[in-house]
Amino acid sequence: MPYTIRNANGEITALLRDPAIGAEEFLPQAHPEIEAFLSNCSREDPKLALADSDKDIARITEDLIHLLTAKNLILFTELPTAVQQKLLNRERLRSSLQGAIDNFLDEDESI
Repeated sequence: MPYTIRNANGEITALLRDPAIGAEEFLPQAHPEIEAFLSNCSREDPKLALADSDKDIARITEDLIHLLTAKNLILFTELPTAVQQKLLNRERLRSSLQGAIDNFLDEDESI
């Protein structure tokens, strides 16, 4: 995903997971036109807008929990076990991603 369908003005009107007649153009999901199309869809559909904001709220909540535990206002162990596991898993994923980025940036490649 996403293969695009465009109108006569060249604007994206639909995204498809697989190529189809009229949707042979593939753009990466991070392409500015794809992001703009999805952003417009989110504003038009409250459910999509709410789902989109969930990502931001999840990160805010994660940062808030980290801040509260760092200031010893709450103990990490006071959180429900499922919450602890999810937070630890996200921290591991973020650390591994950061490690991969650091390794990529630290490689000394000669031309």
